[in-house]
Amino acid sequence: MKLQSFTLQIFEPEKTVSFYIDVLGFKLLNELSENDSTYYNLCFESTRFYLQLKHTPSLKKTVYKQESLDNYWKYSIFVNDIQSVYKELQKQNIVISEPSQFGDIGYLAHTTDPENHQIEFIQKTFKQNTVKTLPNSNYPLLENPELGLITIRTKDPIKSINFFEEILDLKLFVRMYVTRGNGFTLYFLGDKNLNFPNLDIDAIENREWMYQQSHLFIEIQHYWNSEYDTNFSLKATPNNGLKSINFSGDSKLLKEKLIMNNIPFHQEGESVTFETIDKHLISVKNCRSTFKSSTNRIEKIM
Repeated sequence: MKLQSFTLQIFEPEKTVSFYIDVLGFKLLNELSENDSTYYNLCFESTRFYLQLKHTPSLKKTVYKQESLDNYWKYSIFVNDIQSVYKELQKQNIVISEPSQFGDIGYLAHTTDPENHQIEFIQKTFKQNTVKTLPNSNYPLLENPELGLITIRTKDPIKSINFFEEILDLKLFVRMYVTRGNGFTLYFLGDKNLNFPNLDIDAIENREWMYQQSHLFIEIQHYWNSEYDTNFSLKATPNNGLKSINFSGDSKLLKEKLIMNNIPFHQEGESVTFETIDKHLISVKNCRSTFKSSTNRIEKIM
């Protein structure tokens, strides 16, 4: 299985798609209609990973507000020069936090899209390792970023990591402990074929390595001891926020895995859908996608 994209629900496509293209510098790969929904597939130039925005006119508009017990948190964009990005967004009156080096985790800043989906910018190097790059006026942020992380939450990290590794062929590369609040741990999973510098998942060097990959990772946040709390429960956002995490792969092999692990699934055409233990919807299509930079589109090969 190969992680391809993730889908966010939107309600004002003209305003929101424009923000992604004109402010952040995404390219519109294509616009697809299915049933009563329209899908906008967007990515940064020369990348095979993309963000999908879903608009369903029949849904009643609800203001999205990210909460600490949602099973989805945010997504992250990797950049070369976070101070430059920060200044460019300020010029456009976009509300963004001032970049700061957060411990030995990363050099970060945060904003939201017009529908309040949380966006985190992560510099590819820690603040002390910043390498100045020349601005490129061809891009709204003066550089071509990378779509880097989607952040979800779990009640039980062992079960969740096993799920993503055994069912979806990802691999745990990085672990970070955060003592803020009551404490939580972050786990980062990516394509199992990636070569990383240190086999120790707690090694600091793996963090900057990850931010420098042209690759989409899944970040899992776990609040300490939540797996032992019978009153603790994460909730999905059925009408807004994250809709699905999307993979491509061999549907026959996938279904064998799901049956073996007693995981219910639904198949419609070439697409197989099922849920994680924390109710994230996973969609797997029986195809592989390749990005053709010359045509700025995704070509699906069955």
